[in-house]
Amino acid sequence: MSATLDDNVPLDNTFGAMLIGVVVSAVLHGVCLLQAFYYFQRYKKDPFFMKALVVILCTFDAFHLCMVTHTVYHYNITGFNDYSDDSALKRIVFSVVIEALPTGLNGAFVQTFYTYRVWRLSNRNYFLTGLILVLICCCAGCGTAWVVIVMQLKTYERLLDFNPLTITINALSTSIDVLIALSLVFLLHSARTGFKRSDTMINKLIIFVVNTGILTTLCAISSLISLVASPNTLLYASFYFCIGRLYSNSFLATLNARNGITDSVDNVDHMMVSIPRSALSSTQGKSQQQNISIRIDTTQESLHDAAMRKAHTARMRSGMLDSVSDMKEAVDENGNRQY
Repeated sequence: MSATLDDNVPLDNTFGAMLIGVVVSAVLHGVCLLQAFYYFQRYKKDPFFMKALVVILCTFDAFHLCMVTHTVYHYNITGFNDYSDDSALKRIVFSVVIEALPTGLNGAFVQTFYTYRVWRLSNRNYFLTGLILVLICCCAGCGTAWVVIVMQLKTYERLLDFNPLTITINALSTSIDVLIALSLVFLLHSARTGFKRSDTMINKLIIFVVNTGILTTLCAISSLISLVASPNTLLYASFYFCIGRLYSNSFLATLNARNGITDSVDNVDHMMVSIPRSALSSTQGKSQQQNISIRIDTTQESLHDAAMRKAHTARMRSGMLDSVSDMKEAVDENGNRQY
C-alpha cells in the first residue's frame, strides 16, 4: 500500500509517525492538565490575566489534541474502506492543517512571555526584546500563511512544493527558543554579586532556564532535521505534534517552580530581581559597564567583634517567573562581606 508522499515509503514513516506523535502528545496533555490543577491550587493570588493565559493554553492544547486525533482516526478508521484506492492516503484531511493553528498560537504566547522576562531582566533593552518579538511575529505570520495555503491543497504531494515555508517556520521557532535561552543565561550570569547565597540562587535560576527550554528546543530541532533529511515522509510530525504541548508544560513549570526554587534560598518568593550598578560598584570595588539584569539592594551591618556574625539582608525585586507582579521578599546573607 502506498504512503502519503512516495509509493516507496512505508506507512511506518508516515501515518506511523503521526500515531506516535498523537500518543506522546496525549500524555503531555495529561501532564499539562496536572500542572494547571497544581497552579490553580497553589497560586490563587496570581493576577487574573495570568490565570486566563493558563486556561487559554490548556484549551488550545485540548483543541490541538482533538485535531490530531481526528487525523489519525480518519486515515485508520473512517477511510479504511477507501484504501483499495492508493490515492486515499495521499489526500489531505482538514484537521491535519488546522492543528498547526493552536500549536503556533501556544508557541507565540509562551515565547512572548519569556521575551517579557528578557525585557525586564535586561533593564528594558528594546533592541534585544524587539529583535525577539520581530522573529516571533515572522514565525506567526509564516505559520498563518502556511495554514491558509495548505487548506487549498488536496494532496500531500502538493505539500512538497511548500517545504521551504515549512522549514522556515521550524527554523524561526528554533532560533527564537535558542535566542531567549541564551539571553536569559547571559543576563543572569552577568548579575553575579560575589555573595555566596546570591550566586547560588543565580546558578539555580540558570539551570532552571536551561532545563525548562531544552526539551522544546530539542523537539523543534528534531522536527527541523527530520523535515530537511526526509521531506517525503511525515517523520517530523511525531515531533511537531508535541511542540505545542511542550511550550505549555514549560510555561506551567515556570509558574509552578516559584515556591520550590525560592524555598531553597530562605523562602524568597521571588526569583528574579535587578541589581543597580552602583550597588555592585560598592560591593566589588569597581563599576560595571553594562546594564545588569538582577537588582539586589544589599545592606549589611558590620560588627567588629569577630566572635559574633550577623546576617546581611538582601532585598530582591521584580520577577522572572512572575514577570507581571512586583513582589518583594528579603534574602539573608550570612557571613562577613568579602572585598
